[in-house]
Amino acid sequence: MKLKISILIVVFMCTSCATQLALKDFKNLPKEISVEAIGNRVAEQLLASDPLDYGNNLPGYQAPLTYEKGKAMNYSVVSLWVTAIEFSRRSHNKQLEKRLIDFFEPFYGDRKALCNRDNHVDYSIFGAIPLEIYLMNGDKRALEMGLRYADHQWEDPVGEPGKKVGGNGNFPIERQREYLADGYTPQTRLWIDDMYMITVLQTQAYRATGDRKYIDRAAREMKMYMDALQKENGLFYHAPTAPYFWGRGNGWMAAGLPMLLSYLPKDSEYRPALMESYLKMMKTLLKYQRENGMWGQVIDDAEFWDESSCTAMFAYAFIEGVRSGLLDEATYGPAARKAWVALCGMLDEHGNIAEVCIGTGQKNSREHYLNRPRSNGDPHGQMAMMWLCSTLLR
Repeated sequence: MKLKISILIVVFMCTSCATQLALKDFKNLPKEISVEAIGNRVAEQLLASDPLDYGNNLPGYQAPLTYEKGKAMNYSVVSLWVTAIEFSRRSHNKQLEKRLIDFFEPFYGDRKALCNRDNHVDYSIFGAIPLEIYLMNGDKRALEMGLRYADHQWEDPVGEPGKKVGGNGNFPIERQREYLADGYTPQTRLWIDDMYMITVLQTQAYRATGDRKYIDRAAREMKMYMDALQKENGLFYHAPTAPYFWGRGNGWMAAGLPMLLSYLPKDSEYRPALMESYLKMMKTLLKYQRENGMWGQVIDDAEFWDESSCTAMFAYAFIEGVRSGLLDEATYGPAARKAWVALCGMLDEHGNIAEVCIGTGQKNSREHYLNRPRSNGDPHGQMAMMWLCSTLLR
């Protein structure tokens, strides 16, 4: 009898170690807000959706708009899917892993014509899904599809001089080619969300192939964006013409930097500058976390409402920093836990997160950011919650 009990104890301990949490502050969470429980709920919402029309007929979903609606997969849904696959592996949930990978199968067949185009940063991120699948199961179809997006992001744009081509409506082809000649993607827009979109695709390609050109591209691009957009306090205006520290906009940078640093080789010439930028940003974000664990829709303005997607993004950035040894756990771990508890209290029974600012363009108007519609279940929020669940199991 004692032998059987000992074996059960060993098995239980090994199972617990297999899904050991990245931060000690997240141990002993109530069962209903455990990392695996929340991650599974958010993943099930994805699997209940049509990823090309996320939100349509999803239980509990309330948003004033859907994204791309049947024409393309929104970048937030792509990120949610990539990270859900990653979460399934880290939680050792083989059944969930298989369902998430099988969910993509139509994009090799019946839905192949509906795969995102590859000439715009918001759409090119699509390639990160098949690259994650390849990393999981070695499917050559997935590798080929994913690399097509990663490679095309650094190819010469085709079109007539003077025309704005390639899906990048910000610059004519001559400027796009100038970016390429300097080592940057022609898809460069100097919008802060690019530094997640580009980074995740190129980092995935590096992980899948071991070819350093992909991670070097991402690092060089990140350095350029930081030099152009980061302010003295480490935060980023939404745009030079929109001088507001919009929460989710800063969340893209906060997430992209530690993700890149976690894979960037130690001898990279870009590493010191990226590290300095990241640490400066994290210090300022910690200062602006509210007593309830949340961050505001505009970070440095106390009159703005608590916004959930940026809160999850900043907590993710803290956890990644602690996990990789870049941030002090005693300082940033409790802040991340406080954010997690607050966010879990905003989830409905279906796994939809509330108080998500919908997609937001740039505007030099405080009222524009203050009065943005909020949604329940918007994929920008679902995505960021899944980031948290996955990195906590890393």
